[in-house]
Amino acid sequence: MTEFAVRRLLQNPLGDPAPPGSRGDLVAVSDDRSTIYLTPAEFDAATETELRYLLARKAAGAE
Repeated sequence: MTEFAVRRLLQNPLGDPAPPGSRGDLVAVSDDRSTIYLTPAEFDAATETELRYLLARKAAGAE
């Protein structure tokens, strides 16, 4: 299965990486096809299966 990359980001300045150890304001989850953006709470609550499903829907053009 494809691995995904998780990056915690800030909203101000938008898109900058969050400091190490910080939850950040947004979480970008990427695979080799697409990227989704979640809140830290959504990311913490999501299972790996749910993340893969969301990434597959995004790659297929469904929002």
